[in-house]
Amino acid sequence: FMSNLLMGFNIVSPVFIVLLLGYFAKQKGYIDDNFVDRGTWLVFYMALPFKLFYDIKNARIESLHPKYVAYILLGIIFVIFLALVIGKSFRIKDRKKLSAFIHCAYRSNFVYVGFPILDIIYNGAPSMEHMIVIIAFGLTLYNISAIVLLTYYSESEDKSISISNILIKIIKNPMIVGVVFGAIFNFLHIPVYQGIDKAIEMVAKISTPMSLILIGASLNFESSKSDFKLMFTSAFIKTVLAPLILIPIGVKLGFTNMELGIAYIFWATPCAANCFIFTKQMNSDHEFASKVITLSFIMSIITYPLGISIMNYFNLLH
Repeated sequence: FMSNLLMGFNIVSPVFIVLLLGYFAKQKGYIDDNFVDRGTWLVFYMALPFKLFYDIKNARIESLHPKYVAYILLGIIFVIFLALVIGKSFRIKDRKKLSAFIHCAYRSNFVYVGFPILDIIYNGAPSMEHMIVIIAFGLTLYNISAIVLLTYYSESEDKSISISNILIKIIKNPMIVGVVFGAIFNFLHIPVYQGIDKAIEMVAKISTPMSLILIGASLNFESSKSDFKLMFTSAFIKTVLAPLILIPIGVKLGFTNMELGIAYIFWATPCAANCFIFTKQMNSDHEFASKVITLSFIMSIITYPLGISIMNYFNLLH
């Protein structure tokens, strides 16, 4: 078991070292909020969509695995309702805090943090067929549920939920655009000029280190003792409880090791930095969200190596 634990630590340590580089660069003043904002734009609108487009365009895709799609979508809905029930049990009176609690408990930082870890586990070749399921369906459901949840629990008088606005946000999401065009080019075998293809590959390569540095620079270690119980519970649901419940279900459903490995990283990845952006934009408790994000990252330094080692011990990764 110790060798598996060491393997798990070796897999996740590079990710957290790069995160810490971003954090210390911010603390020393070499990175400021303006750099983080502009860097986030660069990663979100260029590097990550290009990476998704490039990987999917070059992937061997044979099917969309409807059983796996259902597992991912129903799993997300289950975690949302689990977080809602647990949040209600705490009798959180502040509706903004309750919406932030639920949002942080289910939304995974899969693209920014999960991608690099899967690249290490599977030597740069995780199954794009299953990655597409999570990106195209899972992340779309994340966005829809976040808009519905944060709008419903907003304290603003206008609580109406516009279906057209949700659809526009999904269609305009750069990651969804990257996936769709990558799939079109893949299925129709559309050729890409070699110079453009190489340029896309070069830009795609900056997505992982850049995103990790930006997340590190955005971490906030200023804790609030009064909210610690809530913060810990939300982060615990995200990094421990969700994979603890959903991975055994995946095993029972007979998924392959690759499917289970990708699912584990999806369920266990710490709370997404997007939670802060969404809660701030939609009049929720963004300060609480920032603290949960940071705490979930700290917890995942322990939970990731443990989870990966347990998965490997039971031969569920390779």
